[in-house]
This record gives sequence, C-alpha cells and structure tokens, in this order.
Amino acid sequence: MSDLTVAAIVLVAAYFIGAIPFGVIIGRLWRGVDIRSYGSGGSGATNANRTLGARAGAAVLISDVSKGIIVAAIARWVVVGDGWLIASAGTIAVLGHMFPVYIKFKGGKGVSTGLGALAVISPIAAAIALSGVGIVAVTKYVSLGSIIGSSLSLGLLVIFSAFELSIFGWDHDLWYLLFAIPVSILILWSHQSNIERLAKGDESKLENKPAPRRTQRTP
Repeated sequence: MSDLTVAAIVLVAAYFIGAIPFGVIIGRLWRGVDIRSYGSGGSGATNANRTLGARAGAAVLISDVSKGIIVAAIARWVVVGDGWLIASAGTIAVLGHMFPVYIKFKGGKGVSTGLGALAVISPIAAAIALSGVGIVAVTKYVSLGSIIGSSLSLGLLVIFSAFELSIFGWDHDLWYLLFAIPVSILILWSHQSNIERLAKGDESKLENKPAPRRTQRTP
C-alpha cells in the first residue's frame, strides 16, 4: 500500500472519528434525551453539562478531546514525522466534529476536539490552551474561556511552527500551520454568536439552567 493511499485512509478516518456525536450519544444513554432539544441546542460538552449535569458534561468533554488525540496519534504513528499528515488529520477531525455526517452536519464548535489534536501536535501549546479553564472559573463564561484559550494556544503554535522552533525539546514543523491557521479561524467563526452576546452582556453563564427549546423530546 502506497504512502498516498495510507494518508488518504487516515484523513477519511479522521473525519468519521471526529464526527462521532458523543454529546448526542451520551444524552440518549444518560437520560434518553437528545440534548439538542434543550439549552443552547448544541451537541457539545457545555450543553451536556447544562442539560444533564456535570458528570455527563465531563463524559462528553473527555470523549470529544479523545477524538482529537486518537486522530492525531494515528497520523503520527502511521507515517512517523510527516507533519503535514498530522496537521491535516487534526484539522479534518475538527471539521468532522463541527459538521458531522451522522447528525445532519450540525455539530459542536470544535474546541474540545481541537484541544485533543493540539495535545499531540504541540503539548506546550495545548498547556497554554488550558488558560481558558481559569477564565471560565473566574467569569463563568465557557465561550470566553474557549475563545481566549484557543486563540492564545493556536497563536503560539503559529509562531512556533513558522520559525520551526524546538520548545523544551519538542520540535515544531512548518506543516503544523495547516492545523493552527484553519482551526483558529473555524473556532472563531463558530463562536460568532457568542462573541455578539458577550459584547451585549447577554451570554449565558455556566451555572445558568436551560429551558427546553421544544416541548417535545426528540425520539
């Protein structure tokens, strides 16, 4: 099997793994509901937390992060040292999470899966992304923490990759820009409405309890 064929298989797998809607799956298993019928209508960890509670939210978060880790790790393992494949697989996993074929291409905002892939691509940048957790703890705005944490970490990855720096012994490939630039744009784009609500002071805080979006549960 040629390297090109292997790369194509990895990239296709990256999409279908990234597209697994763990929020919807866990919601159905946890309470027999579709979490998209409640709260913000999202399928990610934040809405799972608001709708089903902290344990379910944590389960969705861990699952979504794991998707990114698995995809990037497979890409790194299949073709050792091939930066373009690792970066591309991570980006495609994020696209899969945001536009999942399994639930009519309406998915999450890409932050958790992006963080998982980033942990494999650059653990140093991923550690910076965790600054968003502190922002959430202080402000209770998950979106604000996600935006700032992602922007800082991916901005650093752009710098590390553009100059091919070695940070604490971890080499950064120029190809990693194929992850850093598009994923940062995708995450900011997915948070447009959140940014508008933050500017107006209308954004929901983490402790806010959601109201059902529809009176009927989705079967």
